[in-house]
Amino acid sequence: MRPWTTSEEDALRHLAHLGARALAEAFDRPMRSIENKAQRLGVSLRRRGSEYISSTACSEAGLRRARELMAAPLCPACAKRPISVRKTGLCWFCHLEALRLVHEEQIARIDGQRALWAARSKLRRRRSAVASRVGP
Repeated sequence: MRPWTTSEEDALRHLAHLGARALAEAFDRPMRSIENKAQRLGVSLRRRGSEYISSTACSEAGLRRARELMAAPLCPACAKRPISVRKTGLCWFCHLEALRLVHEEQIARIDGQRALWAARSKLRRRRSAVASRVGP
């Protein structure tokens, strides 16, 4: 049995109103597996009546979206979410995290440069202080 991906869990939460049988067909998993996962996630698989939603209209579109999410390649950094930023090949969260790390690295480099300049200035002041005490 293959493990559940985060995208499958999200799709299960959003499509739970379709019922266990339709989800088992969409996810290509046994109905018992769908029921167990729904119970662990705290999701009700009770089919809702037509006054809530048109199950035939939503089921085709919803099942199609679930299949797309399951077929989408996962982010190589976290392996939880589908790739959503084509330029980096990461999910949006990991993309933003990578940008944050790059900016923090630049800040650290600037702080290191500032500390180096401070140390050089301190050394120059001490040398000039020693030279003025010793005299010519």
